Amino acid sequence: MKYGKIIITIVGFFWLISAQAGMFEVGSSFSWSRSNYNAGSYTWKREWGLSLGYYLTQDSEIQFSYGDETSKTFVPNVQDTTYRERVYSLNMLYHFFEQASDFRPFVRLGIAQINRDATGVYSAAGYYASGRFDTISIVGGLGFKLKIIEKIALKTEATSYLTGGAIGSWSDNLTFNIGGAYYF
Repeated sequence: MKYGKIIITIVGFFWLISAQAGMFEVGSSFSWSRSNYNAGSYTWKREWGLSLGYYLTQDSEIQFSYGDETSKTFVPNVQDTTYRERVYSLNMLYHFFEQASDFRPFVRLGIAQINRDATGVYSAAGYYASGRFDTISIVGGLGFKLKIIEKIALKTEATSYLTGGAIGSWSDNLTFNIGGAYYF
């Protein structure tokens, strides 16, 4: 119930800020990285996401988003693990500058359900990384949208999932994404 009060307060605050509503936004994002180390060791990570938002006012948006991340680490004779994480979140976004502006920075605050599955083995220790971890988390983010044409924008964002709501855990789950948005 603690998170429910936070969300209601955020929605109420943004609702009162401005008075222009009614626009939808569909967004998508993607990121991929790979690091190669010595002796065939590597780590790679792929993340993609989708979002659907509704502008309550010209500056505030309520958004449902889904993210899917897979990461793989391989170190010969030591580690061969794969983690898959799915994040379902309900967020409030507050946009700065006028709605007609080509550049619109924003902040995001919300609540998320995180489902994490692990598979693989830590060979040196004989430990198997298998199982499922489900948790609820606070979401925080900063980003901007750069309008290309009237209905399409590029979007980039840094997002963190605050495990257990602890501010000190912001750097444990930090992601950077680039994507697009379509307004209708």
